[in-house]
Amino acid sequence: MKERRRRDLLTAALRLLERQPYETITMSAVAAAADVAKGTTYLYFPTREALFLALLAEHYAAWFDALDTCLREGPASADAWTTWVAAELSARPMFLRLAGLLHVVLEANVPVAEVVSFKRSLAGRLATSGAGLEAALELPPGCGVRLLLWLQAVVPGLAQMAAPAPELHQALRGDAMLAGLLIDFPNELRALLGALIRGLEVAKESHP
Repeated sequence: MKERRRRDLLTAALRLLERQPYETITMSAVAAAADVAKGTTYLYFPTREALFLALLAEHYAAWFDALDTCLREGPASADAWTTWVAAELSARPMFLRLAGLLHVVLEANVPVAEVVSFKRSLAGRLATSGAGLEAALELPPGCGVRLLLWLQAVVPGLAQMAAPAPELHQALRGDAMLAGLLIDFPNELRALLGALIRGLEVAKESHP
């Protein structure tokens, strides 16, 4: 029962995030969506940020599971991998939104011990997937984790830049000077990852 109730709360929070901005979601709204009393939410999550950090942890786990499967199957080339990453992350809009909240909102409002626990889990997945990435793309030791950290840093920003509010999007598109600020997320991500990988390859050749 306890695990099912926790799952109900996480599912309700995700449904709300699909329909409205994070800033407008309250614990009362999550409780109502999960059909529980407001006080029940605090038995599982001390704050709204702790709830959404737990939700992000699940999205990270699903992303790393997909990444590891891709790496085990062996991407045909670096280009094939960057294309896969761009498509896979484009298909995970809620993950991108939650990841954009991690450093500036969630980490700042969750007890340090819980954040450290989250980061320990994240570090473990980074190490495993990083090693798989090094093997698949023939990168030097340590470069797999480094590339994944770069990916974690840039993806939320690119996703936000690619999705301005509808009125702003219309205004930018209609202005010749500003239209170039409208970016396509998967295309820009592929280009960026390609440049990063080429840079790591050059560094490998310079320091064999």
